[in-house]
Amino acid sequence: MPISFVLYRSETRMPPNSEASRQLLETARRVNAELDLTGFLHHEDGFFYQWLEGAAEPLAMICARMERDPRHTNLTYLWRGTQDRRQFGGWRMGYSTSSDSSLLTWLANDPVAQRETRAYANTILSFLQHRNAGL
Repeated sequence: MPISFVLYRSETRMPPNSEASRQLLETARRVNAELDLTGFLHHEDGFFYQWLEGAAEPLAMICARMERDPRHTNLTYLWRGTQDRRQFGGWRMGYSTSSDSSLLTWLANDPVAQRETRAYANTILSFLQHRNAGL
């Protein structure tokens, strides 16, 4: 059975590693466990970058919830689809910040242009996988 996924970017005023950020992460991990969703969230420079995967229906429900959540503004889906296996099967919600490693530096070192949506999304996924491997 194929696994659905989304990769999105949203803006946030929530500081990384703040109490509000820790509460968001704790809630996401609990809800993801209940819905059998897995993924990875990177929080840097006023942005969230997140890969989330699982069954299509619960994933769509969480996406709709995030679209209404005032902690996420200008939410942009970078990539949506299905895959044969999970990218982050061991994580209810992995998490990193620029204190761990900078996505913006990673992107600066990769020659992909943001307007090349699939290549840009693949570069972000590669970063998240790299962070996942390092944790």
